[in-house]
Amino acid sequence: MKKIAIIIALACGCGLVQAQENYFFVNWDVNTPMTNTNWIGSTSTRGIRGGYRAVFGSQRQFSAGLDMSWATFSEYKPTETFQQQAGAITTDYFNYIYQLSFAASGQYYFHKSTNERFFSYVGMGLGANQNKYTVFYNIYKDQHSAWGFLARPEAGILLRISTRKRIGLMAAVHYDYSTNKSNDYNYSSFSAVGVSVGIMSMQW
Repeated sequence: MKKIAIIIALACGCGLVQAQENYFFVNWDVNTPMTNTNWIGSTSTRGIRGGYRAVFGSQRQFSAGLDMSWATFSEYKPTETFQQQAGAITTDYFNYIYQLSFAASGQYYFHKSTNERFFSYVGMGLGANQNKYTVFYNIYKDQHSAWGFLARPEAGILLRISTRKRIGLMAAVHYDYSTNKSNDYNYSSFSAVGVSVGIMSMQW
């Protein structure tokens, strides 16, 4: 999966450098798991997403770019007894998922004027996602790391603060589906719904 992510990034990067108009963004990303919620079902507020978009066309209706995001999911679990080779352990514990993803994405903007400050869009990102499924109990830790294919449809808005300023605001909702599998923790895939808000720098 790492090789696939690198190939996608290089292929997109070659096309993006030709675009004269672009923007960068950094968002706070809040995510709620939709898969195996008995293991972790709590909403995570510990997420960051950043990316680059190159804008194409005289009407600025299309863009393409690269994303990188990071998130941590966690949930406290009450006391249980764990059977191990050396004996049994009775303790409370925490389940964690450490997530890192890379995606190439494309967007379509619903506007036709080159002078607008408000842009609404829909988009799709494809890439790779790593999940580290981790259990912390007592002084022990169990962990399984898995890479998977990532698909991320999203919809959002961009708001330029002023026609004379490059700084703007961004908000989006997205659905992440990845093929990360962990037999140890009963995951055949992983999905989450997220909301991201942040700032951007527009180069036009």
